[in-house]
Amino acid sequence: MVQAVFVHIPKTAGTSFREALCAGFGSEAVSPAFAASRISPEEAERFGAYQVISGHISMADVTRHFPNAAPFTILRAPIDRTLSWYSFARQQAGGMHADVDAAKAHDVEAFFALDEAIVFRNIVNRQVRQLGDHVLNTEVDLPAALDRAKRALEACVWVGRQDHLDADLGRLPAALPQMAGVALAKLNVTAERRAISEIDAALAEKIARYNRYDLELYAHACAMLGTPPGSQPA
Repeated sequence: MVQAVFVHIPKTAGTSFREALCAGFGSEAVSPAFAASRISPEEAERFGAYQVISGHISMADVTRHFPNAAPFTILRAPIDRTLSWYSFARQQAGGMHADVDAAKAHDVEAFFALDEAIVFRNIVNRQVRQLGDHVLNTEVDLPAALDRAKRALEACVWVGRQDHLDADLGRLPAALPQMAGVALAKLNVTAERRAISEIDAALAEKIARYNRYDLELYAHACAMLGTPPGSQPA
């Protein structure tokens, strides 16, 4: 029954997009949102009751459990996504994850000075890891995952970019006719997040190093869609 799978990468307007999916397909047709996990065959069978799966699923699980479903996703400029996640984490309850607790306990410069193992889960090439491997694989081969992530984007029926989303949504009904005329509300927007222009150049350089492969993937997506990275939507 699964027709499509929305690969929700954190801090890419995915919460708002899931609400739009519910409006387009009907709330009963869209799976509940879910955190990153290794999906078991039993969970895959439960998800199979939905027309659209929407959650922090890794492409490795999409390929394994839902090979005939149409994947689609939204990316975000990597440094901006990383800073948004940091600001989001600071507003969350403690005791959830070590990286969330670290974000709550440190200012932005101190947080990104922590050991890479602490910040890895959501900061280090998260988009490549989720689209080109399994996001919970801490031993991921990033060059290989980048190549698979590029191929995954090329196989998606639709790819959006958070910073060009209004324009990119115009292409969505061609892939998913149920989404014609559906507006996107702004939900789960992180308040008081730092812009790239507001951080020290050395910090921006460090975040870029953490996201070397995500930056290449994002550039690949923009080339696919005919918009250079960093350009403004028309």
